[in-house]
Amino acid sequence: MRLLLRISALLVCACATLLAEDSPARPLDAFSYDQLRMFLKGYNGDWRPQSDREKGLPAPPATKSSPSNARRIALPKPAARSVDFKTLLESRRSVREFSMEPLPLADLAFLLWAAQGMVDTNFHTAPSAGGRYPLETYISAANVGGLKPGIYRYEPATHSLVVIDENPKSPEKLLAPCYGERTVAGAAAVLIWTATPYRTEWKYAFTAHRMIAMEAGHACQNALLAATALGLGACPLLSYHQSAIDKWLGVDGREEFVIYLAAVGQPARN
Repeated sequence: MRLLLRISALLVCACATLLAEDSPARPLDAFSYDQLRMFLKGYNGDWRPQSDREKGLPAPPATKSSPSNARRIALPKPAARSVDFKTLLESRRSVREFSMEPLPLADLAFLLWAAQGMVDTNFHTAPSAGGRYPLETYISAANVGGLKPGIYRYEPATHSLVVIDENPKSPEKLLAPCYGERTVAGAAAVLIWTATPYRTEWKYAFTAHRMIAMEAGHACQNALLAATALGLGACPLLSYHQSAIDKWLGVDGREEFVIYLAAVGQPARN
């Protein structure tokens, strides 16, 4: 009996250590499928008292701030050809081969607005749980008319691009974190969504993370349908090395990290 009690005590201590806030995060392959499926499930209890919002802590900033000397590039107003919605859904395909024709800046502007843009001061084009909007949209521009190759961040409130790194080698360097993926290599631009989890965690505590994953899907699907409406090719991607792509983008990998990609460009003509 004493031995069983001692073993039980050791297990409790071990579990407490694993769940401690400052304990090292474990990789996905350290969890069983049943444990991973908990991420997708709802919560049986009332999580609200455990949120920082209910504890009276201030809300985190709703958007990512930029340096005071940051350079912005104004984007054309969003505009697209009118397409019957049923036809649009039937026409959407994942396109992995692109031509060398540049992506017009106006088309990129419409894709960004469709994914994460603002309709007015209160509404965005994609839904977000509790209006927390935990995603940021970056662009690796390789062949976009009017843009130097490099990395940019979309700013929905101003419908503009914040210049992160105008370096012609930046799009090339994205290939390594994406395992040399040919779809990335041939794309005129790659849309990159990052998550800033605490924006949603502040309100929804430990139920926030499945919401964030869903929202990445909302944003990407909007961009894919917008690309179809413009006659462009687009393909969603999850083939990347997490820490390598976070380092390439210049985010810390903890408070902000890459969650989804989409390659876009003019489709190859067969």
